Amino acid sequence: MTAPVQNAPAARPATVREEALWLLDRMVPGVPNNLAFAFCAEGRISLPAVRAALMALLRRHESLRTGYRAEGAKLTRTVLPVEEADAPEVLRLTSAGGEPEDEFAPFVARPFEMTGAPLLRAGLLVGPDGDALCFVVHHLVFDATSIPVFVEEFAAAYECLAAGRPLPPALAAVAPALPDPPVRAKSEEYWREQLAGHAAAPAALRCGRADVPAPTLAGDHLVRALPESAVAAVRRLQRTVRAPETVVLLAAYLLMLDAHGAGPDLVVGVPANIRPQDAPRAIGYHINVLPLRMRLDPGESVRDFVRRTRDGYFDALTHADVPVDELTRRTRRTGDTWRNMLFQHAFNYVEGFGVPAFALAGTKAEPLHLENGSAKFDLEFFVMSAPDGIRIRVVYRSELFDRDDVELMYERFEHLLLALESDPDAAVGALRAWGERDRSVIGAANDTAADDAPAVLTSVHARAAADPAATALVDGDRVVTRGGLWTAALAVRDALDGAGPGDIVAVAAPRGPELAAAVLGVWLTGAAYLPLDPDHPASRLAYQVDDSGAGTLLWSGKRPDVEVPRAVEVPPVPATGTPGPVPDEDPDALAYLMYTSGSTGRPKGTLVGRRALANLVAHFADELGAGDGYAMVWLTTFAFDISGLELLVPLASGGHVVVAPDEARLNGRALADLLTRHQADAVQATPTTWRAVLDDAGQALGGRQALCGGEPPPPELARRLLDTGCELHHVYGPTETT
Repeated sequence: MTAPVQNAPAARPATVREEALWLLDRMVPGVPNNLAFAFCAEGRISLPAVRAALMALLRRHESLRTGYRAEGAKLTRTVLPVEEADAPEVLRLTSAGGEPEDEFAPFVARPFEMTGAPLLRAGLLVGPDGDALCFVVHHLVFDATSIPVFVEEFAAAYECLAAGRPLPPALAAVAPALPDPPVRAKSEEYWREQLAGHAAAPAALRCGRADVPAPTLAGDHLVRALPESAVAAVRRLQRTVRAPETVVLLAAYLLMLDAHGAGPDLVVGVPANIRPQDAPRAIGYHINVLPLRMRLDPGESVRDFVRRTRDGYFDALTHADVPVDELTRRTRRTGDTWRNMLFQHAFNYVEGFGVPAFALAGTKAEPLHLENGSAKFDLEFFVMSAPDGIRIRVVYRSELFDRDDVELMYERFEHLLLALESDPDAAVGALRAWGERDRSVIGAANDTAADDAPAVLTSVHARAAADPAATALVDGDRVVTRGGLWTAALAVRDALDGAGPGDIVAVAAPRGPELAAAVLGVWLTGAAYLPLDPDHPASRLAYQVDDSGAGTLLWSGKRPDVEVPRAVEVPPVPATGTPGPVPDEDPDALAYLMYTSGSTGRPKGTLVGRRALANLVAHFADELGAGDGYAMVWLTTFAFDISGLELLVPLASGGHVVVAPDEARLNGRALADLLTRHQADAVQATPTTWRAVLDDAGQALGGRQALCGGEPPPPELARRLLDTGCELHHVYGPTETT
């Protein structure tokens, strides 16, 4: 029978914070919670002296002698006595001739086993001109604040032991492990109030990919030096608004996240050092990431927003004793991923650029930059500030974001810093988070001016005159030629006798040849049309007719119940016909009046001129490569301004229109059949319609052009469309930009 061990160190249950780190290891075993730091020496490093120095630090710091043991779902910790602590693992690593950072990567990534042994190891890489030394410590016993203290003490111990001298008393004294600060009742109450009503949910941004149920936390990073102009702007603004530099940068980070769709109720993780004032150099895991909650008001001034961020930040720091992991446990969650923590974005600020170069027993040692290839947060800005500049290390989950996404977000952050300082009294909602690349891309996209673009009516007539027998519209089994459509337009003009320039003619008809003839016929009189959807509520239609001053209703099919001085039914459209003379058209006349939802709740009318419309149609015809034989589906209700593109781009460029039944807006199989049967080149729909039909219509989109307009398209929908093999065009734009 084995005798019991006398005076065995007591095992204690892990704290909530420690247990959370350990569970993260278990949930994502390929991404260990390891912190690593390394340096290159200009000469040789003594392996025996490294082992002796590490053992000296292990004896000195109880935190480094703390071992953890995992048994099932239980984690316990034990501070090992000096005489029972095993020497840390120190390996001589074989070099493959690469860069030290790459050579150390497998050593850094190797997880620690929770067997009760110290969670510290070192690796020595022998190079041709000098050696490199890497330390790996588990986050359970270490944090970033511990690194400079550890390096300083290691260098001092190494120098003494390599020279055969005893350690100085300061390095021989035991540094007890610090307990977590006691949780105060007032802090509990503070966080209850701050997080009231908040539900932890994936904070998906408008860029990047949707999260997955089982994330790997694979990460990448980029490092940027803030331009001098931005650094100067930050430091001027901190004086103007009386807020520290960290708060100014944090405010810009919050606004950048909001601009990408994370707001307006934002929760961002802000690390806080919870070491007591009498132990600022304690080595260990003494960081609590606080859930800073900020609700954004677009009407608030920059000055007031930065000051409110300042107050919220310092209030959070004064209540840092409640572990964030405890707060996370109490928070309601939504979504289907285990990562629904309080926040997915973090902001970290430290003074200085990390550990500077130092002397190791008379040899210069230069720190290396190591990454462990993981990202706990979707996005983290790690700000390093010094008197001569500011550097920002951006760490991001590579399974969510491409590098280009992150570079653009960072560029917009830089621009926001300049915008904040340029007018501290401006409303934050008026700030435009565009970087230089945004301006270049958007400027190029908007550079569509073409003063010589032919008028749409003139273009349609020219196509009809060139080949009157060519197809203009296909509506089910009905085919109308260009000549037939133009003949019908002339009949509409004659039926609207008395209408002329300056008049508004309300047009209500289902998509088809009669509606197309109505549009052209109204323009032949010199008037502009007002599109009405007969299926809209009567009160909306009555308001539009009354507000526009329309004196005539031109209708086909179902007549809207609106009062007008005159109502004219669209004459039947013949299958064929002969174009008349070239129309006499004023390019500066109005084309149509479109009503969109206004901020007051009432529809808002916007007038669009014929010159602007000609420019728009010519631009899209060029963009899409529309020409002879080009077939475009007419799917969208004509009361939506993007429907005009579906009708006019093919008619003006030599193609033809394929009229879609209303069923095709909801039935993906019906849309797929239409596309295939008529060999359509392009189809346009709103994001709402695309969501409804994509599952069944997607197989018919390959090789075709898919246009998405009417509403901003979500990135995930855009990806699904691209996955069909289509050529996707984003054509969203308010009527006011036409």
